[in-house]
This record gives sequence, C-alpha cells and structure tokens, in this order.
Amino acid sequence: MSTPQPPQSGDARPGHQAQTLHLADTPGYPLARSVEMPDTLDYPTGSLSFRLGALRLRAEGQPQALAEETRGDTRRITHRIPALVLTGRYALDARPDEIREIDTAGNLRPLSAEARQPTLPAGARAVPVSHPDDETVREWTSRADAHRTKLMKTENGRKVLTQYGTHNESYYDIFNGSSSVSSNLRKKWADKGVTQRMSAHTYESTDPDQATGARSLADDQQPVNDWSDPQEGVTYNGHAWLQRTTVQTALTTEAARYRKKGDQETADRLDAAATAAEGFSKEVQQTGNDGSRTTPMTQDHVYTTIDQHSGELPAVSAEEMARYNGLAAFTDEQVRAPQAEQGEQPLEPQDWIPLSAEDRAVIQEIGAAAYHEEALQGPQATDTLHTGECTARLEDVRITTRLGPDGAPADVTVELPGLALSIDDEQWRGSAADVARERLAAMRFVHTLLRDAIGETVRHAAFTGITGYAHPQDGRS
Repeated sequence: MSTPQPPQSGDARPGHQAQTLHLADTPGYPLARSVEMPDTLDYPTGSLSFRLGALRLRAEGQPQALAEETRGDTRRITHRIPALVLTGRYALDARPDEIREIDTAGNLRPLSAEARQPTLPAGARAVPVSHPDDETVREWTSRADAHRTKLMKTENGRKVLTQYGTHNESYYDIFNGSSSVSSNLRKKWADKGVTQRMSAHTYESTDPDQATGARSLADDQQPVNDWSDPQEGVTYNGHAWLQRTTVQTALTTEAARYRKKGDQETADRLDAAATAAEGFSKEVQQTGNDGSRTTPMTQDHVYTTIDQHSGELPAVSAEEMARYNGLAAFTDEQVRAPQAEQGEQPLEPQDWIPLSAEDRAVIQEIGAAAYHEEALQGPQATDTLHTGECTARLEDVRITTRLGPDGAPADVTVELPGLALSIDDEQWRGSAADVARERLAAMRFVHTLLRDAIGETVRHAAFTGITGYAHPQDGRS
C-alpha cells in the first residue's frame, strides 16, 4: 500500500552553493535548405542549421524534501529544486546547397574558447542496467523453447511460428544494432527493470510441460497477464503494449533511415517485420487485451486461442504504419511540429490501433534521438551567420529517489516542467533569419532533446550526490 508522508520540518535548510553542471555541445540541427543567403556569402542559396554550446546548468535555492512513499518493500523519497537556470551560446550556421570541395574546418567559429567536459559523460547512465544472471537466462530460454516445441505440435502453432520466424533476423538486428534507434530500444526495454520482472512472472506462471486441461481446479495456474509490477505499479498489458510501440517505432524509424540511404532491401525487410507485429497486435486486441484492457488469460487459454484461430490476420495499411516513423517530422530537412503537438489528433480509421499520448511520446523520443544522430553525421556548416546567448529557467523541479535495501539511492527519476528556450536574435536580419525563426518556433524536437539532456544530467547529479541536487537527507546537498 502507498503511504505518503509529509516532509519533516527543517528539511529545507541552508547548505553549500549548488555546483554548476555542464551539458555537452549539440551538433548542428538542420532547419531548412534552399534558403536565400545574405549577400555577404558567395553562394545564393544554402542550408541552415542551429547548434548550442557552452551550456551550463545551475540550481537556485536549496533542495527541499516533499514526501516519502512506501509500496511493499520499495521506499521512495521525493524532493524539489526551486529552479534550474540554463545558460549557453547558440550559432545559426549555413552551408551551400551543393557541397563543394573546400576545407570547411577553418571557417567554423567555435561557440566557446573554453573547452568543457559535460557533467554526464557520453554514454553514461545514472543507474546501471541490472541484467538477469546466466542461470536465470538459461531457465527462461529453456522454457521459451519448450513453449515453441509445444506450439509446433499443432497446425496453427506451426503457422504462427513459421510466419513470425521469417522476421527473426529483423528483430535481432533492431535489438542488437549500433544506431541510436537500437540503443534507445534497449534502454527502454530495460528501463526500471519492469520487463525483467514481467519475464520472471511469465516464467513462474506458465509450464508448457503440463498437459492442457490436465490440471485440477486447485492446480490451475494464475492468469499470465493478471499482474502488476510491485515496484512501478504498471500492469502486465500496459507495459507489454507500450513496449510493443517501442519495437514498432524502432523498426519503422530505422527502415526510414535505410531508405534515405538508398538501401531499399533492408528498409523493406524492417518494415515487413513491423507490419507483421502490428497485425499480431490487432489479433491480440480481439481477445480483449491491449494497453488499457485486461481479459485474464491462463496458459491454457493462450494455447486454446491459438489452436482455434482461423489463420486469417487483420489487414495493416502503410498509412497506419507510417505513424511509427519517428523521423516523419524531418522529411527532406523541412522541420515540422510533431503531430502530437499540433492540437487535437485527427480521427483515424476504427481498425487502426489507437496511439495514446504515452505511445506518441515514445515515437517522438526515438525520432528525436535519431534526428540528433543524423545531425552528428551530416555535412558540416561552412559559415556562421549569427551567434548569441540563450537562456532557460525551469521552476519547481521534482526528483524522486528509489532507495535500496541499504538505504542508498538505487534509482532516480526527474520530473521537469516545459522548457522555453530564449534566444537573443535581435540582430537577425534578412530572409535566412526569417526562415530560421519560423523553423525554430516549430522545432519542438530541439526543446525535447535539450530537456532530456537536462533531465539526465540532473538525474546523474542527484544519484551521485552532487551538491545542490541530491535529497537533503542524503547529506551531500
């Protein structure tokens, strides 16, 4: 049971001044191309990009304890930071539409003469992922193989395994790839250990070696999907459905990237895997199960449902699959506001799987990370049109720390308000400046990426006890 407790008096106490945190410089994010350039440049049209650097983050005010919550064996403590202040520099860059054979490195003016290392090192995580041990993996794999063997003994079971087995290469590639898309998929799959605990529950509640219908009422297994995570409170179906969206988004977004590179064969293969999974998801819905509904099903129910299935799967259109392309907002470098931020969602056909706000957030996050990676790998700018200062202020930042059995921080979650980045653009003049302003106003992904970087940096600071960010009772703030 959840038992919130009020903060103790004296929790908001004077302390040392908060340390300044440093964020990594961003690459140049593409804004637009074929834009009329100023007369000072020797090319009439070109592409615009926008980058940030020398980013500093500082907490204002002392951390204040808010509440304590206990759910089963899990204890969480929440505190707030009154405000975070972000300062930095920006550059609006340009390059010719047609890449010329010139040395561009010398023309780039750095945002800051002082080299800075980000507070959160590249690739670092505030909380390392905990994987099951080898023996547990062997047990789970053995049980999965036993389920496969049992399914192969029925006609419909063989059809299911054969149909989806054709996409195993694509599923393997997307989970084991080196791109930001695969990296984000693995991160979300392991996040907070929910999938691991869900897998343990599935293992414990199924046993394919028991004959279907052979158990007495007293020995009946519990429904596989009638479960809630003891730590996070998410349901079996709710978590499975969101992870389904994550895989669909990863496959579809990566397919779009391969198609952009001219590798149509790989793109088609990944799209086919995503489409097959979407059809399977639609069929699961017919059992009364999806992200918001749970119809309890035991192992016997699952086997019987497969055995009695007609073999016909619902149709899936290219239009409904296009919703999972996280890079859709960046087609041809023309930045648009993500669909989720363009007001009320348009009505979609009833036979499409509806996407929740949480689903759309996953699509946007994976798309933003892919866009960031493409910006890193894209052509470098040759000229800087404008530089200046940028600032942002985020008030009432909430930080929740999950404590381990020894009372030490085991995980940290940061809740940030919306980010409004203020840019000093008073000196911007001309067509290129007008286009840049328009694009930046619609470019929510830059705000998303910057906000995520702030959140992860603060999470790292709170977890490691950097002064001004950890919980007051930690003794380090």
